[in-house]
Amino acid sequence: MAERAYVFLDPDGSQGAGAVVVVQAPTGVVYASQVGGYANDERSVEGFAIPLFHPQHLHALEMFFGRYGGNPPYPGTPYEWWQEKDLQVLTEIVRGIPLWHTTREKDEPASLEFDRARLDELTEGWIPVLTSYGPGILTHQNCD
Repeated sequence: MAERAYVFLDPDGSQGAGAVVVVQAPTGVVYASQVGGYANDERSVEGFAIPLFHPQHLHALEMFFGRYGGNPPYPGTPYEWWQEKDLQVLTEIVRGIPLWHTTREKDEPASLEFDRARLDELTEGWIPVLTSYGPGILTHQNCD
């Protein structure tokens, strides 16, 4: 099997990659990102990337995760687990992000949905979502 293409989004943190949805699919292209606040976790997912061009979506995500001061909920951190009220806020932020479903025949407006079934994957810069194309990851620039 041929080696998969590996794309690290904003590898040195200086480009400000913005917000990107990677729809999970067997494409042979793997996208990676540094996530998790100051934990500096590196995660990757295979699929196809769709950039989100409106800066207000990135700003809303930065404001949401900024409340954790670089230490998003994770066992052993000051915030042991996600609070329901915070998950509701994140759900509304994600739901407000449009991601059109496009084909050669027609385009249809759609939005992202926060995928609570994959809550264990959630951290700063790595949000499990459902798209009209299938499951994906909403990634954005990490705080550090």
